Amino acid sequence: MSCPPLFRMCWLALATLCLCACSSSSQLQKRRAMYSIESHETAPQHVFVYKDDVYINYVYEQTPFYFIASTVPDEKNAAGYSLLKPHRASDTDKYADASPVAVVGKEWGELVKDVIISFLPANPGEGRILFVHTYEALLYRRADGSADLTDLASAPPDVRIIGTVEGAEFNKLLFEELKHQIESSGTHYTRFLLRLDRIPLTPFMYVDIEKGLMTPLQLPPYYELEKEMGQLGFSATFLWSFVVKSHLVGIVKAPFTSSFRLLSLAASSVYTALPPPTKDLDGVPPLNMSGEEMNLADFNAWLDKNITRQNYKGSVELLIDGEEFFPHFMLAAQRAQHSIFTRVYIFSTDPYGLKIADLLKERASDGIDVRVLTDELNTVLNSAKEPALNYPADFVMPKSIKSYLRKDSSAKARTHYNTWATFDHTKVYLIDRELAYTGGMNIGQEYRYTWHDMMVALRGPVVGQLVKKFYEAWSFNGWGGDFAAAYRKVFSKKQRRGNREEPGMIDVRLLYTKPSQPEIFHAQLEAIKRAKRRIYIQNAYFSDDRIVGELIKARGRGVDVRVILPGENDVGIMDSNNQIMANKLWNNGVRVYFYKGMSHVKAALYDGWAVVGSANFDKMSLFVNQEMSLGISDPDFVRELEERLFEKDFAQSEEMVRERKVGWASFVVGALTNQL
Repeated sequence: MSCPPLFRMCWLALATLCLCACSSSSQLQKRRAMYSIESHETAPQHVFVYKDDVYINYVYEQTPFYFIASTVPDEKNAAGYSLLKPHRASDTDKYADASPVAVVGKEWGELVKDVIISFLPANPGEGRILFVHTYEALLYRRADGSADLTDLASAPPDVRIIGTVEGAEFNKLLFEELKHQIESSGTHYTRFLLRLDRIPLTPFMYVDIEKGLMTPLQLPPYYELEKEMGQLGFSATFLWSFVVKSHLVGIVKAPFTSSFRLLSLAASSVYTALPPPTKDLDGVPPLNMSGEEMNLADFNAWLDKNITRQNYKGSVELLIDGEEFFPHFMLAAQRAQHSIFTRVYIFSTDPYGLKIADLLKERASDGIDVRVLTDELNTVLNSAKEPALNYPADFVMPKSIKSYLRKDSSAKARTHYNTWATFDHTKVYLIDRELAYTGGMNIGQEYRYTWHDMMVALRGPVVGQLVKKFYEAWSFNGWGGDFAAAYRKVFSKKQRRGNREEPGMIDVRLLYTKPSQPEIFHAQLEAIKRAKRRIYIQNAYFSDDRIVGELIKARGRGVDVRVILPGENDVGIMDSNNQIMANKLWNNGVRVYFYKGMSHVKAALYDGWAVVGSANFDKMSLFVNQEMSLGISDPDFVRELEERLFEKDFAQSEEMVRERKVGWASFVVGALTNQL
């Protein structure tokens, strides 16, 4: 006998609810188990290494299970972690010849403490910056002689930094201390599972004394990212920002700039869509070994006449990667007496971005004039982007960095509207109108920890000019738009405060990309044409056909042309284009390298002239966006850039030895990227 339709419907609904409840219950149990492991409420029962994998046995609610992870992290994992994966291993007989691993608990903390204290400076008021994986802190001696370890963002402003402790140096000393403990205890263990407490989703560090391995073990995420703004709110905010603010409001408040940008965008689109044909070399000539280089005096005279006379004195300090830049900036911000100005393309709302934001808000509460200028559209987009690295379970991503900075704070924040889809891609950080930073770095986890990038620190008269430009940009991006920026430029003298020239300062030429003013493009194109000995370029996005054509011609003159591209690119469409350009360059004798990981560096050497800054080698950076780069011909700076950046990266990158496979679709993509 068949069931009545209503009864069948009720039964089906009840069964569905039961399945959902069981699934929900299973997921909840899984989350509880993962939390108990991360928080060390559940301890490992048995740990061993078999081949190249470490196995960790747990028992949770009377149910045994394993996690397995490689003892050597994947090379593609820039953060150096190895992922713990659930493993069904009820039968352990096949692991009979496995090597045991000792689990170290609270005593690990004492060992780490002893190692850290060994780096303590001898004199009161002195400190060292400590880097261990994603942990950074200041170790210093107080006035009374006692030791203190504090987060870098909370560092006392009066501590004198006498050096840094790199992760490799710390690990080496830790290995030595572990060996010493092993020898003194008489134990036969050489492999350890060390407890960690402060890094999200990373409960352990695997250490192998014999192999010299120290690998953080990371749990897969078991909780969802909580956001203040949902998908519907994001969609509405995106439309409001791009349609209403960037175009309706943006055009009304800046009618002249908006019109000029539209005409410039149209002209550059035609210019980049119709590049001259790139001719392959008829045989690759030997390199020019005479050592002859371009005449820098003639080249600088050409720049004065055809590009810009914006040449200022300044001191220049090279800061490579987030480990050098961010501590430098954070300590300077801690010690600021008057102002902290930040003009940046992306200010992420990930944990590291909020850490910087909290520092700025704290300084604003101290009476410091804090102003942050970011790109409008990227401020919205980054509110939907998940953090690059793991985050704590209680982390909540705010609606936007602009609202976060303004909340319960006197810090000021504005955004640059994206009229006609143009962007302010400049990165300039200013402290007290005396110290400036510029280069390729935005604010966020990837820039601090995983991407390869570069900044420079500037002092001297050049900083006064950058302050002037910041005030003009700040005024333009307020409600006054064109009119406020014009008033600031003509009448205000506040931004013109400069800094004294000191002995040893060098010439720094400021190069810009503005509507119908592609100074960065034309300056580098001319440098390529004049180069005689070497051209070294490192850039993430390489799509300009004219640049590529001139590089091939330079190689035809016997110039040593080398290009470094990222091995992993954050923009898939640009990566496809990079592969096409790489083949074209390699087939014409240019040495092409792929950096292991994501390189966001924008730097070039043309014989004795260096260019560093924010501009990529694509249409948007060279013709459309607002960009700033520095042109420097000082021999000492050029030598440092060559040795610390290029020579090091050539050695660490994979050189191209055969043509890369490129599908037909990539050529369609290549045509599109001419307009990006």
